[in-house]
Amino acid sequence: MNRRLFAFALAALVTTAAAAQDYPTQPITLISPNAAGGTNDTLARIFAGPLSQELGQQVVIENRDGGGTVIGSQIVAESKPDGYTLLVGSNSSHSFAPLTKPDLAYDPIKDFAPIFNFANVSNCLVMNAELGVKSIQELVALAKSKPGELNYSSGGVGTVSHFAGAMFVSYAGIAADTVHIPYNGGANASVAAAAGEVQFYVGPLAGNMMGVIDAGKVIALAVSGDSRVESLPDVPTFAEAGLPAYTAVGWFGMMAPAGTPEAIITKINAAANKVAKSPQVLNALK
Repeated sequence: MNRRLFAFALAALVTTAAAAQDYPTQPITLISPNAAGGTNDTLARIFAGPLSQELGQQVVIENRDGGGTVIGSQIVAESKPDGYTLLVGSNSSHSFAPLTKPDLAYDPIKDFAPIFNFANVSNCLVMNAELGVKSIQELVALAKSKPGELNYSSGGVGTVSHFAGAMFVSYAGIAADTVHIPYNGGANASVAAAAGEVQFYVGPLAGNMMGVIDAGKVIALAVSGDSRVESLPDVPTFAEAGLPAYTAVGWFGMMAPAGTPEAIITKINAAANKVAKSPQVLNALK
């Protein structure tokens, strides 16, 4: 490398390091690629306030839903890698979208830099309460007795809840007897089950899911994961309910566009890890 090129490279390195040291100097946009009330949105809002205090700049939540998380994810992938536009990524945006959308405009690996894992969230199978179904076995029997009449909702094609529901009906042997109805976001999908627009829903136990359960509009039949969840101690795991092969758990994490300086990634990660241990966030995640 000649002296001029070396001097240019050194100047660029110094400028990047200085920018990272001063970061952040303006509000940060955290994009949730789902509608308000969904799991992405809920986790973003749990962390946004404490992160704002820790980083000294406001973390603004922006819902850019559509395409089963694709629209919001693409916006972040194409954003300037300066740490001011971040994403709440998940199974939907980084595992399922590449499998279901061959024309996906972003690469889930090459176009993003991982920062922090918000949470791993159990999925919960809920049934409209008016049907009187109390177990997975009763749900399976009802579906087989009325082939094609039972519908299950999801937050959209290619989302966590879509795959969670599809895996359930497959393992339960009722895929041919039930119909998938996609909604715009998990919040709308769970409300659809509560309202009787569909008969059941399998989705992350976050967002407004506990609300519809507590309201008595749906009955929780099973939760995914190796153990029962603290908020629903009387609800069995899928293994306890008779489906030991069902292990679907959703992950949700913060990401930046690829090329974001490592020093900025490290700074956000340190702040997120700190607030994740705070009583405010720990209580909200229960």
